Amino acid sequence: MDLKHLQTFVATAEFQNFTRAAESLRVTQAAVSQHIAALEKELSVSLFQRTGRSVKLTDQGSTLYEYANRIVNMVDEAKTAVGSSTANVKGSVRIACSTVPSESILPEILIRLRDRFPDVHPSVFVSDSEQALDAVIHDRADFGLVGEMPRSSQLAATAIATDEMMLIVASDHSWAKKKSIKLSQFLKMSLIIREPGSGSRRCVEQVLEAAGVVASDLNVIMEMNSNDAICQAVERGLGAALLSKLVLRDRIAQGRVSPLNISGISIQRQLYAVTRKNRLAPPAVRALRSCLDEARQ
Repeated sequence: MDLKHLQTFVATAEFQNFTRAAESLRVTQAAVSQHIAALEKELSVSLFQRTGRSVKLTDQGSTLYEYANRIVNMVDEAKTAVGSSTANVKGSVRIACSTVPSESILPEILIRLRDRFPDVHPSVFVSDSEQALDAVIHDRADFGLVGEMPRSSQLAATAIATDEMMLIVASDHSWAKKKSIKLSQFLKMSLIIREPGSGSRRCVEQVLEAAGVVASDLNVIMEMNSNDAICQAVERGLGAALLSKLVLRDRIAQGRVSPLNISGISIQRQLYAVTRKNRLAPPAVRALRSCLDEARQ
């Protein structure tokens, strides 16, 4: 059996779609069809059931997938061991990213990906955590970077960084020189918050709820789906905000905003890398993951 045919078969089995398999392998759909047809002819079996635009493995196809999966993995491991995999990895990878990871973690990963795997072509969709997770679940993305643990049993998640939510005010705010304020003072502040689908917002609401504060207790004057837009609003004195320390570092260092502690409240969370469960990632996705692992070291 030809290795390229097996790689095409594995990709088609995982995407359940000839077009998506072709895109991930950066070949034509006709080439995918030819590779699958060659395998079926060689083995004298049907490997897929064609149903409209999607395909499903037959019983024989499922058996072959178990072996092909291992073979493709072993070939990739062998290439890595002898240092030749970087030059051979090609394909596209779709990344669904929530705003905090997109601003703080993703840029370093993409630089490493460009340098180590020049023939891997990423496309990035930035949204909130809820939309990013939905994109991975419904195969609109191969890989997710989000600000909360996914609740879906279809997803596998790995914690990649610790984040802290910080209260900020304008540098000329009357409390800018304070180190901390009481919870009762915080509840009187005019707040600019993230949109409902945001992992940052859910994290804040969960921690405050544990402290006896419900969302309706907050003096929310505005909702925005952009950390940068919220920061600019805070800088101009429109209100205060609870945002990720990872995206505030430069602004705090430059004196553009001032951080405040809320006495007795610590808001921390994990950021996660997310993929579909029980699915072998294509080489391009594995290349992206290796760059993420390097960036974390």
